[in-house]
Amino acid sequence: MDSEKDAKTSSMEEEVKAIEAPAFVDVKHMFRKVDFVLLPIMMFTYAVQFMDKLALSAGSVFGLRTDLKLVNQDYSWASSIFFFGFMLGNFFVVRLIHLVKIGRFVSFVICAWGITLACSTASQNYAGLLVARFVLGFLESAISPTFVFITSMWWTQKQQAVRTNLWFAGNDIGGVLNSLIAFGLGHANGPWSPWRYIFLTYGLMAFVWSFVILFFLPDSPQNARFLNQGEKQYYQKEMKSSKVDKKWDWGQAKSAFTDIQVWLLLFSTVLCVLPNAGITSYGFIILDSFGFTSIQSTLLNLALSIFTWFAIALAGYLASRFKNARCYVIWLCLVFAITGGCLIYKGNSKGVKLLGYFLVDVQPAILPLLLGMAASNFRGTTRRSTVNSAIFIIYCACNIGGPQLFQSSDAPHYPHAFLSWIICYCLNVVFTLLIRLAAIRANKKLEKLAAEFVPVVEEEIEVEKELVEYEDPSFRYKY
Repeated sequence: MDSEKDAKTSSMEEEVKAIEAPAFVDVKHMFRKVDFVLLPIMMFTYAVQFMDKLALSAGSVFGLRTDLKLVNQDYSWASSIFFFGFMLGNFFVVRLIHLVKIGRFVSFVICAWGITLACSTASQNYAGLLVARFVLGFLESAISPTFVFITSMWWTQKQQAVRTNLWFAGNDIGGVLNSLIAFGLGHANGPWSPWRYIFLTYGLMAFVWSFVILFFLPDSPQNARFLNQGEKQYYQKEMKSSKVDKKWDWGQAKSAFTDIQVWLLLFSTVLCVLPNAGITSYGFIILDSFGFTSIQSTLLNLALSIFTWFAIALAGYLASRFKNARCYVIWLCLVFAITGGCLIYKGNSKGVKLLGYFLVDVQPAILPLLLGMAASNFRGTTRRSTVNSAIFIIYCACNIGGPQLFQSSDAPHYPHAFLSWIICYCLNVVFTLLIRLAAIRANKKLEKLAAEFVPVVEEEIEVEKELVEYEDPSFRYKY
């Protein structure tokens, strides 16, 4: 009995030592494992989500508008109502991600929206389509804010830009898959119109993928099966942003709305998303207006998706490779977008307009760079969630307004919509400059705070208040 008791005591002592001992962690190897497990899951989830968004656009040239008798602005509102649901869902998500197990939460919403999209196949009129699109938007609202939160939880400030761009580039993987599947289903000769097969196929894909998420997306570093004890300990001690505070701090929430950097980020998001909303909703119709057939438009969207994926991945790499180059990369994207917008607006031939459309398709790389700055530059669980939620509410509002720039009276060439794109791109150059100047000014204040900072002996006490970025002398804003 004594030997058994001694063995148990010895075992407990070893466990305590293992916890207290500063375990050696190969940080590069650890982040490679995180990249290998999380990034493919996040990229394909974003691809599935984008395919579900594109289902309406793809269906629009394969019988949806005719079958459901959509006239005047009906199609634009069918596109916009998705984002009314998305906006409403954001108000719930901002709090839910503090309280629920993130992996299971993501799995549940993907399963639910897969079922919703598959059931949308049964829509027989405009009203039925509107209801299905609203519910779909409400459910899909969970993914983007949660992924920004996951990015700040799992990766360092320096790593976040390229990782955000990579999972966001899942949009274009979805675009590629959408073009291939829509091309195949566009030739379907069954009892249904092709758009119904598109809705059903994408819904079933989301439903199946939700079970992959359930088993492989961890809720946090502390319950990740692929991390060893030392690596979990590293996250707990060294990665402050990996902790989720379940308490809601109204002081942090208020501070987000009185911060000039938050507002500049929101204005830049408006000018980025407003034109992109038109591309998402009217992509197939725009190409159709250039003079391409439905099948040609589908194949061109395949090429555009591959091109945009490379643009987003390259932008993320450049932003991470060079110190504080994020605003410079955004400006580069805007130069391409302004040039492209002018070619579409003033171009006379199909080829010139198509070249302009390719150049405009560089600008989707801007939003993940802004999301990366949101992940890197704001600390405190409540403050970070508030900023993310504000961004995605703005994102919804712009996606509601974006399709309305395409007025039926301007069809088929939509000159006013393309002119509005050019204006947005030009204004965004100014706001990105202001973001950069505000971050430089904030960093100077932090440097001054660091010079005046008197280190104190750390005591083994639990700190109740979460430290936000402008209170931390060691913090520096990324721009």
